[in-house]
Amino acid sequence: MTKLISLIAVVLTLLSTATFAETLKVASWNIAWLGSHEYNQRKDSDYQKLARYARELDADVIALQEVENEKWAAKVFGDDYDYFFTTKDWVQRVGVAVRKSSGYKATAVEYRELDQGLARRGMDVTLTKDGKSVRLLAVHMKSGCFDKALDQASIAKMPNTNEKEAYAKTACDELAKQAIPLEAWIDARAKEGVPFILLGDFNRRFVKDISFNYSEIQGLWQTINDEGAEALWAPTIKAESKCWGGYYKDYIDHIIFDPKAKARYVENSFDQLVFGPKYTRELSQTLSDHCPISIELAL
Repeated sequence: MTKLISLIAVVLTLLSTATFAETLKVASWNIAWLGSHEYNQRKDSDYQKLARYARELDADVIALQEVENEKWAAKVFGDDYDYFFTTKDWVQRVGVAVRKSSGYKATAVEYRELDQGLARRGMDVTLTKDGKSVRLLAVHMKSGCFDKALDQASIAKMPNTNEKEAYAKTACDELAKQAIPLEAWIDARAKEGVPFILLGDFNRRFVKDISFNYSEIQGLWQTINDEGAEALWAPTIKAESKCWGGYYKDYIDHIIFDPKAKARYVENSFDQLVFGPKYTRELSQTLSDHCPISIELAL
Protein backbone atom coordinates (compact mmCIF):
# COMPACT_ATOMS: atom_id res chain seq x y z
CA MET A 1 0.00 0.00 0.00
CA THR A 2 2.86 2.33 0.83
CA LYS A 3 4.42 1.72 -2.58
CA LEU A 4 1.07 2.37 -4.28
CA ILE A 5 0.64 5.66 -2.43
CA SER A 6 4.17 6.68 -3.38
CA LEU A 7 3.51 5.82 -7.03
CA ILE A 8 0.30 7.87 -7.04
CA ALA A 9 2.15 10.79 -5.51
CA VAL A 10 4.80 10.65 -8.24
CA VAL A 11 2.16 10.54 -10.97
CA LEU A 12 0.30 13.50 -9.47
CA THR A 13 3.53 15.45 -9.25
CA LEU A 14 4.31 14.77 -12.90
CA LEU A 15 0.80 15.77 -13.92
CA SER A 16 1.00 19.00 -11.95
CA THR A 17 4.28 20.04 -13.56
CA ALA A 18 3.58 18.88 -17.12
CA THR A 19 2.90 21.45 -19.80
CA PHE A 20 0.16 20.47 -22.19
CA ALA A 21 0.44 22.27 -25.51
CA GLU A 22 -2.73 23.40 -27.23
CA THR A 23 -3.04 22.16 -30.78
CA LEU A 24 -4.19 24.25 -33.72
CA LYS A 25 -5.39 22.54 -36.88
CA VAL A 26 -4.41 24.48 -40.00
CA ALA A 27 -5.69 23.57 -43.46
CA SER A 28 -5.67 24.72 -47.07
CA TRP A 29 -8.40 24.17 -49.63
CA ASN A 30 -8.88 25.38 -53.17
CA ILE A 31 -12.65 25.20 -53.70
CA ALA A 32 -12.80 25.64 -57.45
CA TRP A 33 -14.75 28.69 -58.65
CA LEU A 34 -16.72 29.17 -55.42
CA GLY A 35 -18.37 32.43 -56.37
CA SER A 36 -20.59 34.24 -58.82
CA HIS A 37 -18.68 33.22 -61.96
CA GLU A 38 -20.58 31.33 -64.65
CA TYR A 39 -18.25 28.34 -64.15
CA ASN A 40 -19.86 27.75 -60.76
CA GLN A 41 -22.89 25.59 -61.55
CA ARG A 42 -23.32 24.11 -58.06
CA LYS A 43 -26.77 23.29 -56.71
CA ASP A 44 -27.95 23.31 -53.09
CA SER A 45 -27.11 19.63 -52.77
CA ASP A 46 -23.53 20.37 -53.88
CA TYR A 47 -23.09 23.03 -51.19
CA GLN A 48 -24.43 20.53 -48.65
CA LYS A 49 -21.76 18.02 -49.74
CA LEU A 50 -19.06 20.66 -49.44
CA ALA A 51 -20.35 21.59 -45.98
CA ARG A 52 -20.15 17.94 -44.88
CA TYR A 53 -16.52 17.77 -45.98
CA ALA A 54 -15.84 21.07 -44.22
CA ARG A 55 -17.23 19.61 -40.97
CA GLU A 56 -15.10 16.51 -41.47
CA LEU A 57 -12.05 18.70 -42.05
CA ASP A 58 -12.83 20.46 -38.76
CA ALA A 59 -9.92 22.91 -39.02
CA ASP A 60 -9.33 25.96 -36.82
CA VAL A 61 -7.69 27.94 -39.62
CA ILE A 62 -8.25 27.41 -43.35
CA ALA A 63 -6.44 29.07 -46.24
CA LEU A 64 -8.97 29.37 -49.05
CA GLN A 65 -8.37 29.72 -52.77
CA GLU A 66 -10.81 30.47 -55.58
CA VAL A 67 -13.42 31.72 -53.11
CA GLU A 68 -15.00 35.05 -53.98
CA ASN A 69 -15.79 36.44 -50.52
CA GLU A 70 -17.20 35.78 -47.05
CA LYS A 71 -20.72 35.20 -48.34
CA TRP A 72 -19.60 32.32 -50.52
CA ALA A 73 -17.28 30.90 -47.87
CA ALA A 74 -20.13 30.83 -45.37
CA LYS A 75 -22.15 28.62 -47.73
CA VAL A 76 -19.57 25.91 -46.95
CA PHE A 77 -18.14 26.77 -43.52
CA GLY A 78 -21.04 28.62 -41.90
CA ASP A 79 -20.88 31.48 -39.43
CA ASP A 80 -18.43 29.89 -37.01
CA TYR A 81 -15.45 31.58 -38.68
CA ASP A 82 -14.10 35.07 -39.18
CA TYR A 83 -13.12 35.56 -42.81
CA PHE A 84 -10.34 37.66 -44.31
CA PHE A 85 -10.17 38.05 -48.09
CA THR A 86 -8.07 39.84 -50.66
CA THR A 87 -9.84 42.62 -52.51
CA LYS A 88 -8.63 42.32 -56.11
CA ASP A 89 -11.59 42.57 -58.49
CA TRP A 90 -11.65 38.92 -59.45
CA VAL A 91 -13.79 36.03 -58.18
CA GLN A 92 -10.78 33.79 -57.55
CA ARG A 93 -9.69 35.48 -54.35
CA VAL A 94 -7.44 34.23 -51.57
CA GLY A 95 -8.80 34.14 -48.05
CA VAL A 96 -8.25 32.85 -44.55
CA ALA A 97 -10.96 31.54 -42.23
CA VAL A 98 -10.28 31.58 -38.47
CA ARG A 99 -12.60 29.72 -36.13
CA LYS A 100 -14.15 32.19 -33.68
CA SER A 101 -14.04 29.74 -30.79
CA SER A 102 -10.29 29.14 -31.24
CA GLY A 103 -9.58 32.20 -29.13
CA TYR A 104 -6.90 33.44 -31.52
CA LYS A 105 -6.79 37.13 -32.39
CA ALA A 106 -6.24 37.48 -36.12
CA THR A 107 -4.57 40.47 -37.72
CA ALA A 108 -4.80 40.35 -41.51
CA VAL A 109 -3.37 42.38 -44.35
CA GLU A 110 -3.22 41.78 -48.10
CA TYR A 111 0.15 40.95 -49.58
CA ARG A 112 -0.34 42.90 -52.78
CA GLU A 113 3.22 42.36 -53.96
CA LEU A 114 2.25 38.92 -55.32
CA ASP A 115 -0.11 40.62 -57.77
CA GLN A 116 2.11 40.38 -60.85
CA GLY A 117 0.28 40.61 -64.16
CA LEU A 118 -2.88 38.51 -63.90
CA ALA A 119 -1.74 36.84 -60.67
CA ARG A 120 -3.52 36.81 -57.32
CA ARG A 121 -2.62 38.60 -54.11
CA GLY A 122 -1.74 36.87 -50.86
CA MET A 123 -3.34 37.15 -47.44
CA ASP A 124 -0.92 37.72 -44.55
CA VAL A 125 -2.42 36.75 -41.19
CA THR A 126 -0.86 36.85 -37.72
CA LEU A 127 -2.56 34.69 -35.08
CA THR A 128 -1.94 35.58 -31.43
CA LYS A 129 -3.07 33.97 -28.19
CA ASP A 130 -1.64 34.09 -24.66
CA GLY A 131 1.35 36.06 -25.88
CA LYS A 132 2.29 33.50 -28.56
CA SER A 133 2.08 34.22 -32.27
CA VAL A 134 2.34 32.39 -35.57
CA ARG A 135 2.25 34.12 -38.94
CA LEU A 136 0.66 32.69 -42.07
CA LEU A 137 0.86 33.68 -45.71
CA ALA A 138 -1.99 32.22 -47.76
CA VAL A 139 -1.29 32.17 -51.50
CA HIS A 140 -2.62 31.08 -54.85
CA MET A 141 0.31 31.35 -57.22
CA LYS A 142 0.12 31.68 -60.99
CA SER A 143 -1.08 28.51 -62.71
CA GLY A 144 0.42 26.97 -65.83
CA CYS A 145 4.11 26.62 -64.96
CA PHE A 146 4.12 23.49 -62.84
CA ASP A 147 7.73 22.38 -63.31
CA LYS A 148 9.45 24.45 -66.00
CA ALA A 149 12.63 26.37 -65.17
CA LEU A 150 11.96 29.95 -64.06
CA ASP A 151 15.18 31.70 -65.07
CA GLN A 152 14.79 34.24 -67.86
CA ALA A 153 17.11 32.37 -70.23
CA SER A 154 14.97 29.22 -70.00
CA ILE A 155 11.71 31.15 -70.34
CA ALA A 156 13.04 32.94 -73.43
CA LYS A 157 13.68 29.56 -75.05
CA MET A 158 10.15 28.27 -74.42
CA PRO A 159 8.14 27.75 -77.66
CA ASN A 160 5.46 30.26 -78.54
CA THR A 161 3.83 28.87 -81.67
CA ASN A 162 0.27 28.39 -80.42
CA GLU A 163 -2.11 29.61 -77.72
CA LYS A 164 -1.25 26.83 -75.27
CA GLU A 165 2.49 27.43 -75.56
CA ALA A 166 2.01 31.18 -75.28
CA TYR A 167 0.01 30.77 -72.08
CA ALA A 168 2.65 28.50 -70.53
CA LYS A 169 5.40 30.97 -71.37
CA THR A 170 3.46 33.88 -69.87
CA ALA A 171 2.62 31.79 -66.80
CA CYS A 172 6.29 30.96 -66.17
CA ASP A 173 7.24 34.60 -66.58
CA GLU A 174 4.61 35.74 -64.07
CA LEU A 175 5.46 32.98 -61.59
CA ALA A 176 9.13 34.00 -61.81
CA LYS A 177 8.10 37.57 -60.99
CA GLN A 178 5.98 36.35 -58.05
CA ALA A 179 8.93 34.38 -56.68
CA ILE A 180 10.74 37.65 -55.86
CA PRO A 181 8.16 39.06 -53.37
CA LEU A 182 7.49 35.56 -52.05
CA GLU A 183 11.14 35.20 -51.10
CA ALA A 184 11.15 38.76 -49.72
CA TRP A 185 8.26 37.90 -47.39
CA ILE A 186 10.16 34.86 -46.12
CA ASP A 187 13.34 36.89 -45.59
CA ALA A 188 11.43 39.51 -43.59
CA ARG A 189 9.69 36.94 -41.40
CA ALA A 190 12.96 35.12 -40.69
CA LYS A 191 14.44 38.38 -39.38
CA GLU A 192 11.42 38.87 -37.10
CA GLY A 193 11.90 35.47 -35.48
CA VAL A 194 8.16 34.68 -35.31
CA PRO A 195 7.19 31.15 -36.43
CA PHE A 196 5.72 31.31 -39.92
CA ILE A 197 3.93 29.10 -42.44
CA LEU A 198 3.22 29.55 -46.12
CA LEU A 199 0.22 27.62 -47.40
CA GLY A 200 -2.13 27.38 -50.31
CA ASP A 201 -2.14 26.47 -53.98
CA PHE A 202 1.38 27.10 -55.26
CA ASN A 203 0.63 25.56 -58.67
CA ARG A 204 4.13 24.12 -58.48
CA ARG A 205 5.36 20.56 -58.11
CA PHE A 206 8.16 21.10 -55.63
CA VAL A 207 9.14 17.44 -55.93
CA LYS A 208 10.00 18.20 -59.58
CA ASP A 209 12.02 21.28 -58.64
CA ILE A 210 14.08 19.04 -56.38
CA SER A 211 14.38 16.06 -58.74
CA PHE A 212 15.47 18.34 -61.62
CA ASN A 213 18.14 19.77 -59.31
CA TYR A 214 17.24 23.28 -60.36
CA SER A 215 19.43 26.23 -59.41
CA GLU A 216 18.18 28.98 -57.10
CA ILE A 217 16.86 31.01 -60.04
CA GLN A 218 15.33 28.04 -61.85
CA GLY A 219 13.17 26.32 -59.23
CA LEU A 220 10.56 27.98 -57.06
CA TRP A 221 11.46 25.70 -54.17
CA GLN A 222 15.15 26.56 -54.52
CA THR A 223 14.29 30.27 -54.68
CA ILE A 224 12.45 30.32 -51.37
CA ASN A 225 14.35 27.62 -49.48
CA ASP A 226 17.52 29.03 -47.94
CA GLU A 227 19.62 28.13 -44.93
CA GLY A 228 19.34 28.89 -41.23
CA ALA A 229 16.18 30.75 -40.24
CA GLU A 230 14.96 30.45 -43.82
CA ALA A 231 15.43 26.69 -44.17
CA LEU A 232 11.98 25.44 -45.14
CA TRP A 233 10.18 22.12 -44.88
CA ALA A 234 6.93 20.81 -46.34
CA PRO A 235 5.34 17.37 -45.76
CA THR A 236 3.91 17.46 -49.29
CA ILE A 237 7.33 17.10 -50.92
CA LYS A 238 7.74 13.40 -50.09
CA ALA A 239 4.04 12.45 -50.12
CA GLU A 240 1.82 11.37 -52.98
CA SER A 241 -1.57 12.94 -53.41
CA LYS A 242 -4.52 10.55 -53.21
CA CYS A 243 -7.05 13.14 -54.33
CA TRP A 244 -9.50 11.77 -56.86
CA GLY A 245 -7.77 8.40 -56.87
CA GLY A 246 -4.31 9.90 -57.30
CA TYR A 247 -5.27 11.58 -60.58
CA TYR A 248 -2.32 13.90 -60.02
CA LYS A 249 0.23 12.31 -57.70
CA ASP A 250 2.48 15.34 -57.20
CA TYR A 251 1.14 17.94 -54.78
CA ILE A 252 0.76 21.53 -55.91
CA ASP A 253 -1.03 22.49 -52.68
CA HIS A 254 1.51 22.87 -49.90
CA ILE A 255 1.92 23.80 -46.24
CA ILE A 256 5.48 25.08 -45.73
CA PHE A 257 7.19 25.61 -42.37
CA ASP A 258 10.14 27.67 -41.22
CA PRO A 259 12.32 26.00 -38.53
CA LYS A 260 10.45 27.62 -35.62
CA ALA A 261 7.06 26.50 -36.95
CA LYS A 262 8.48 23.07 -37.80
CA ALA A 263 9.45 22.67 -34.14
CA ARG A 264 5.76 23.03 -33.30
CA TYR A 265 4.53 20.62 -35.96
CA VAL A 266 2.68 17.65 -34.46
CA GLU A 267 4.51 14.65 -35.88
CA ASN A 268 2.60 12.74 -38.57
CA SER A 269 -0.33 15.16 -38.40
CA PHE A 270 -0.24 15.97 -42.12
CA ASP A 271 -3.42 14.72 -43.73
CA GLN A 272 -5.36 14.96 -46.95
CA LEU A 273 -9.14 14.74 -46.84
CA VAL A 274 -9.99 12.57 -49.84
CA PHE A 275 -13.43 12.73 -51.41
CA GLY A 276 -15.36 9.47 -51.47
CA PRO A 277 -16.71 9.24 -55.03
CA LYS A 278 -14.62 8.20 -58.01
CA TYR A 279 -13.30 11.01 -60.19
CA THR A 280 -15.51 12.52 -62.84
CA ARG A 281 -15.09 15.93 -64.41
CA GLU A 282 -18.54 16.94 -63.17
CA LEU A 283 -17.75 15.98 -59.56
CA SER A 284 -14.44 17.82 -59.67
CA GLN A 285 -16.40 20.93 -60.64
CA THR A 286 -19.23 20.57 -58.10
CA LEU A 287 -16.97 19.55 -55.21
CA SER A 288 -13.48 20.68 -56.20
CA ASP A 289 -10.54 19.47 -58.23
CA HIS A 290 -8.45 19.98 -55.05
CA CYS A 291 -8.76 17.98 -51.83
CA PRO A 292 -8.08 19.89 -48.61
CA ILE A 293 -4.80 19.27 -46.78
CA SER A 294 -4.10 19.94 -43.11
CA ILE A 295 -1.54 19.82 -40.31
CA GLU A 296 -1.57 20.39 -36.56
CA LEU A 297 0.61 22.74 -34.55
CA ALA A 298 1.37 22.49 -30.84
CA LEU A 299 1.30 26.05 -29.56
